[in-house]
Amino acid sequence: MKTILIGSIFLFVSLSGFASGIDGNWAAHMKAPDGTEMEISFVFKTDSAKLTGVVKLPNGDFEISNSNINGKDFSFEISYNDTTITSNCTLNEDDTINMKVVNSPMGELEMILKRQK
Repeated sequence: MKTILIGSIFLFVSLSGFASGIDGNWAAHMKAPDGTEMEISFVFKTDSAKLTGVVKLPNGDFEISNSNINGKDFSFEISYNDTTITSNCTLNEDDTINMKVVNSPMGELEMILKRQK
C-alpha cells in the first residue's frame, strides 16, 4: 500500500512538472495564404490540468478555452469568426512545442512553437 501511495505521488509530481513547463510566452512563424510570413504568439498559463492564456494573431488576441493537459500532451480551442479552432500539442524536451491545428480557415496546419525569453 505504501508503494502505491509513493508511486502515485511521484506520478502526480511528474505530470505537474510537464504542465508547468508549458507556462510562458511562445512563438511560431507561418505563411499566410497570400505567401506572406507572419508570427503567431502564444501566452500559456497552467493550473493543475487546466490551460489558460491567449493566442495573439495579427488581427487580434483570442482567449484559450476548452483546454486539456495530459502529461506532455495538451490541447485547447479558440473561437475565430464563428469557427472553433482546435490545437493539439506536445511539449518537447528541447523547449519546443509541436502543434497541429485543425478546423483552421487555412486548413490543417502544423507548427513548431519556440519559447520566447
